[in-house]
Amino acid sequence: MEIVDKSSTTPLHIQLSSIIKKMIETGELKEGDSIIPERELCNMQNVSRMTVNKAIVGLVSEGLLYRVQGKGTFVAKNKKKYQFRSVKGFTDVMKEKGINIRTDILSFEMEVPSELIKKKLNIDNEETNVYKVIRLRYMDGEPFGLETVYLSEDTCKGFTKKMIDNNSLYKMLSENYNYKIQKAEQTMEPIMLSEEECNILDAEDGTLALKIQRNSYNADNQPIEYTISIFRSDKYQYELILSE
Repeated sequence: MEIVDKSSTTPLHIQLSSIIKKMIETGELKEGDSIIPERELCNMQNVSRMTVNKAIVGLVSEGLLYRVQGKGTFVAKNKKKYQFRSVKGFTDVMKEKGINIRTDILSFEMEVPSELIKKKLNIDNEETNVYKVIRLRYMDGEPFGLETVYLSEDTCKGFTKKMIDNNSLYKMLSENYNYKIQKAEQTMEPIMLSEEECNILDAEDGTLALKIQRNSYNADNQPIEYTISIFRSDKYQYELILSE
């Protein structure tokens, strides 16, 4: 293992992080390998425990390492990367790539919308309710995403659980309501899964995830759906390609 250069202007924890990254990239450290315990790294590199911990925490946040309480820190598996090139639904994109997608509906109900949901779906009528659907998404048999979908009762009259059961949301909107999604606005942010989300997604405590909030519009610029998606990032990467 290379030793940090204390005469360098580069912070020690960044140097150590780069050294470990290089060991992973060259194959010196392989998927599932445990890294040298922090105390040993301190002695080997002649640096403080805080420096080592800062480097390790940074690599865990990047998804290159993961921790198991009471056992140590390990090299994470290579993440699969998926690209989002258009406003197609996630199911459609994955099926085009030959990836097996399955969906379980955890909850299907109608509720009074919050002020946020009213704004997202442009609801003015105080008597209008929304359909709320919570779906657990599986990729090749493994749970990877949790989605909460909101649809206005006014725009999707007669919406039923059967319409969305193991069906693409966008396909359902097209076939049942003749809505063609023309535009989608999305915001993304990294989050740490809650205990409940970890249980549902079969993930370790403290697992990082990507939270995506999406508003989709039809040709008349009318908001049709608002969806909050939480995708695991410990095993997958998601690449968003924007183009005209």
